[in-house]
Amino acid sequence: MNKVNGIIYALLSSAAFGFMPIFAKLMYNSGSNTLTVLSVRFLLAAFILMIYFLIKRIDFKVSKTQLILLCLIGVVGYTSTGLTLFYSYNYVSVGLATTMHFIYPAVVIIFNYFFYKEGFTKNKITALLLSLAGVYVLIGVKTEHIHLGGAFIALLSGFTYAGCVMGMNRSEVKGLPTLVSVFYFSLSAGFSLLIFTILSGNLYLPANIVTISSGIGISLISTIVSIGLFVKALKIIGPASTSILGTFEPIVSIIMGVLLFNEKVTVALLIGTLLILSSVFILAKEKQST
Repeated sequence: MNKVNGIIYALLSSAAFGFMPIFAKLMYNSGSNTLTVLSVRFLLAAFILMIYFLIKRIDFKVSKTQLILLCLIGVVGYTSTGLTLFYSYNYVSVGLATTMHFIYPAVVIIFNYFFYKEGFTKNKITALLLSLAGVYVLIGVKTEHIHLGGAFIALLSGFTYAGCVMGMNRSEVKGLPTLVSVFYFSLSAGFSLLIFTILSGNLYLPANIVTISSGIGISLISTIVSIGLFVKALKIIGPASTSILGTFEPIVSIIMGVLLFNEKVTVALLIGTLLILSSVFILAKEKQST
């Protein structure tokens, strides 16, 4: 039952995370920019969690070692992942960019094999191959219609996020309360992004109902809820399984992209997504049968 809970947490996390590109694009359309949106996403999430801790009188102190590791994950992992993924939205569609980002489960499985000697089961190998095949279809079919620079940036975000997931799996972090970890991830990523945004002269957030509501949505739903559930799943079923199950996210992104932005659903996009989702079902079946 515990493993089933981990699967549910991972799926709910991916659904919440799937709304992120939608909130981001709404803020873009209202005049904001990538760096400002990312800064708002993490800083507002940290502020919301700080208020919650104070109201509930929750102790969020951490050791020096934990603080360093949490800040590294926030600055190196989430900052670089956010920058590459969000910039890719400027060149390729929401659904395509988000789906291509999901090279990261395959990278996590490979990292686990080399760094933690976690073996490949038959189902994990199958899931890995299906995931890679899905990405290949997405970027290898009719590439003349895809901005190659945007595609590369989206893929790069997958590699940086894989490193982030591996850091989150460290024992020093896994022992912390989930929301405490999310707070420090958000705080460190937010401040590093804000500094970068100010120095580059890109700080601009129009004060209108769309940017304010989207900013709250991306911080609460696509940061606190999504990362919090991801960490909970990670503690139960491990980084490889959590990462692969996270590929449910493209469903939300693609559907919302079609409904809100009239983005086209191509045959390649459908085939690639189906291949990736097939890997999710295979892994879920393995976990439920053990």
